[in-house]
Amino acid sequence: MTPQTPADKRVIRILLGSTVLSKVADWQLGIVIPLAVLAKTNSVSLSLISFAMRGVTYVASPVLGAFIDRFDKRRIFVLAQLQQVLCLMLLAAFISSPYAVAVLVLFSGFGGVVSSITGQFVLIPTLVSAPARALAVAKLNSAIEFSKVIGLLLGGAAFSVLGPAFACLSIAALYLGAGLVALLFPQVPGNEEKIDLRRDLAVGFRWVGKREIIWLVVTMSMTNIAIGQLEPALVTAFGKQDVNVNLISVLLAIGLLMGAVASRLAPMILSAWGPERRILLWQVFGLASLFLVATPWTALKIVGFMLECFAVAASNVASITYRQEAIPVEVAGRANATIRMFISGAVPLSGFLFAWAARFEGYRFWLPSLAIWALATAVWAVRTRSGARIRRSASLSAG
Repeated sequence: MTPQTPADKRVIRILLGSTVLSKVADWQLGIVIPLAVLAKTNSVSLSLISFAMRGVTYVASPVLGAFIDRFDKRRIFVLAQLQQVLCLMLLAAFISSPYAVAVLVLFSGFGGVVSSITGQFVLIPTLVSAPARALAVAKLNSAIEFSKVIGLLLGGAAFSVLGPAFACLSIAALYLGAGLVALLFPQVPGNEEKIDLRRDLAVGFRWVGKREIIWLVVTMSMTNIAIGQLEPALVTAFGKQDVNVNLISVLLAIGLLMGAVASRLAPMILSAWGPERRILLWQVFGLASLFLVATPWTALKIVGFMLECFAVAASNVASITYRQEAIPVEVAGRANATIRMFISGAVPLSGFLFAWAARFEGYRFWLPSLAIWALATAVWAVRTRSGARIRRSASLSAG
């Protein structure tokens, strides 16, 4: 059993509570916005693009990371939730205008970026003792995956019962709750240095360029281009077929439940393997799963989606733990923000890719995603082989 101090347990409980509320809101947003825009415009492409705008803000994440490192982390985390509360209240007022929705979804993404970077990559290595961090990451990612399930179910129910405007207000209430829970964190003062954006950006980009990071960035960015907006793509595909909204949310929730299970089990699966080999395994597993999603049969699509969620969640736990161990705490905000600019910044590109592919029917809709995922797997296979060669050479030199 991984040792946890009482302070570790308290921090993890607060982080789990706040993150669950925030992520439930995120995923409720992920079903409400595409369906609201689809109902207004009957356009799959515009629906996908509208929600994809939320991820565009990752372009600004290196700058946001500099502020995360410089200021009190608790205050930053709370303000990120409150910024999203404001955006969702405005969304409720302007939900009938697809273009206003796209702009407000874009602005809400700033709070989402800051919340994600601070919660997953800064607070854990700052407040949790080193022996307990791997378990903390697994618990947090498992909670995030469970939150996706709850968010989809609540989103479908809220959209059906309350309508899109009141559904947005219920999402705002969840972000507010996340901010209130986050106030229970101890203060985490920032660095004393004066903000120098040019220097801070240089620090972040230097970390992206390091050998142990760049291969991961390329692989995960390509993977996110392939399937980063898979859930909204399935939501709009089923919605176009006039599948009941509640049924859509239940089907996707069942798939996402596998991701929650995978996150919790990930540290125990093939624990003797190095991180490179484990990530390669999940890349191959995920590619095979995407072939099932591409089939025309709904049952196989759902099975493929379940397996896909399992592979992605297990891979995320391994890659996040790896980065936490490789990157010093004092630069964690800047380094991870820049890394996230590429990895999470690729997610909206997935939305644009699916929007472009909407012109194709059947399996051809999925061919671009399959090709990009296959290329990402090949890239990581090269990294795994070269990493093993370097370790063998180092071992022989030491011997």
